[in-house]
Amino acid sequence: MIAVAALLVGCSGSKHAAPTTTAAVNPFPEDPQVWARATTPAQRRSLTVLAADVRALHQDAAKTAKRTLMGTPALRQGTNRFLLDLDHSRIDLVSKNRVIDHAAAAAAGSCDQCFQQLEAARPIPQIAGH
Repeated sequence: MIAVAALLVGCSGSKHAAPTTTAAVNPFPEDPQVWARATTPAQRRSLTVLAADVRALHQDAAKTAKRTLMGTPALRQGTNRFLLDLDHSRIDLVSKNRVIDHAAAAAAGSCDQCFQQLEAARPIPQIAGH
């Protein structure tokens, strides 16, 4: 888990950079099932944007000195950006749930409210068919 977090924190690039080629590059290399479920270019673009959001959350969380209820303004804004991008994404519900796992792991140690927002966004009722 720590190695994955360190890997994601070490990644650089702009927050919403689109892939420059059409070659398939998995933005979640530690989670190949998410990429495998992305069968359309729109879904893959969505995953690329969400992966950038998760990297930004890891970077913002790394700058936080301690765990707090509200986190930092940057962490709250990053969580909001992730949730908006998730809402507009074209990925399936199971992938949304899994991508939330990655975002929640980034925010959990620094911002209790951010973590709760991410947990509340899970599409569990829709996945279960309720």
